[in-house]
Amino acid sequence: MYSPMRIATKVLALAIAGFFVLSCSRDGVELEVEEVPSMEEYEPVADFLQLQVGNYWVYESFSINLETGEETPLHKRDSVYVLKDTLIGRSNYFILQGSRLGREYRSILRCSGPEVMDSEGHLLFSTASIGDTSSLSPSLLVDGTESGEYCVQFFKNMEVPYGIFDGLKYQRTFTLPSSEEIRAGGKVRHQSDYFAKGVGLIQYTSFLLNQPLDIELRLVRSNVQ
Repeated sequence: MYSPMRIATKVLALAIAGFFVLSCSRDGVELEVEEVPSMEEYEPVADFLQLQVGNYWVYESFSINLETGEETPLHKRDSVYVLKDTLIGRSNYFILQGSRLGREYRSILRCSGPEVMDSEGHLLFSTASIGDTSSLSPSLLVDGTESGEYCVQFFKNMEVPYGIFDGLKYQRTFTLPSSEEIRAGGKVRHQSDYFAKGVGLIQYTSFLLNQPLDIELRLVRSNVQ
């Protein structure tokens, strides 16, 4: 038979051994955990888009000769405003409408951390992937184009009538169905949105590669809450 003293000693020894096993196990788990970047390390994309109801932006249009640098005002004034917010599923979206280069413009967007998405949940771009080039979703392709890519980069000291700003450039490259002219770069279309932090879209640019003209919208006035 075991004496009470020997039983107590065994129990104490097992408890101490269990503590060290548990401690080593915990240490091992901690060593295996990989550090995940905090979402707070990324620039919140909402700071660049400024999607608050009532905000609006007014633009002037220009045609730029890329060979001579000559700028020609198109004497068109466009405006875009945040009409309202709405729930789609369980997410809050904002409806923007107005005109862009004289054409009716309407967009439904949502910002979440570093990401901006359309009403169907397609990722437009993310501030967490600055400098990366990715394929555009087929639903985001310009009419008549075969494929597309996008890239987000920082820019500095862009001057528009409203001021000089730093911010994010969201550039899309679209390719039309293949042909000799297209393979030579004649029908590759570039579109870029320039967003300034605390302001919103300050410039929109559209041009065809190897073509002499660049069409731009430049911010002249805004109301941002």
